[in-house]
Amino acid sequence: NMKSSRLILLTLVPLLLCSCGKNKPQEEVKPADTSYYDQKVAQFTNENPSLEKGQIIFLGDSITDYCPLNDYYGDLSKKVYNRGIGGDTTEGVIKRLQVSIYDLEPSKIVLLIGINDMNMKWEDEKILTNYETILSDFKTKLPNTMVYPLSITPQNKTVETYAGWINAEKANIKARELNSEIEKLANKYSYTYLDIHSALADSEGYLKEECSADGIHLSTGGFQTWANILKPYLI
Repeated sequence: NMKSSRLILLTLVPLLLCSCGKNKPQEEVKPADTSYYDQKVAQFTNENPSLEKGQIIFLGDSITDYCPLNDYYGDLSKKVYNRGIGGDTTEGVIKRLQVSIYDLEPSKIVLLIGINDMNMKWEDEKILTNYETILSDFKTKLPNTMVYPLSITPQNKTVETYAGWINAEKANIKARELNSEIEKLANKYSYTYLDIHSALADSEGYLKEECSADGIHLSTGGFQTWANILKPYLI
């Protein structure tokens, strides 16, 4: 359906635009050509001077980007800042750590990234090497910050109707394999890994229909399930 198509395009097209536009000379890039990724990074850069340091940052892709954080975490004693970018990957996150994270010196970071890497069929080794780069950098530059790496979320067959290259069953198997490795990395750096994948999955391992409208992004039910697991760690 059209709504679903728009959602997946928001997730995937910005990444393609971003990678295609990288090598253009600066003077040739017009505002209309600016990718969603670049627009969001510029937005974060503009916002940072007016934001408080020592708060909670959610870092990720469209699943985070689309989450109305204040609806679920607005009653916490600390403010929550959304640093999700639709279509982002572990590589994209690495490139924007300064503006997304370090400028704000957060007390806590919630990290949900990797589903786009996986759906683009990147090698596991590449995904996990990038993931470790992120965690290692946090440990070095923000040694007192608490970090919560979250499991890659499941998908269901609805996603296949408009993203034909995705096989939800295989994607869920791959996600569980990657999550096992992400948990090991979290433990290596003494961070708290949180498994939201299991809570979002039905008995067959697919993303519960009541948690998503399009088979990949979370709906109200999905965000609430996520918050039920995460919120106790943020209080």
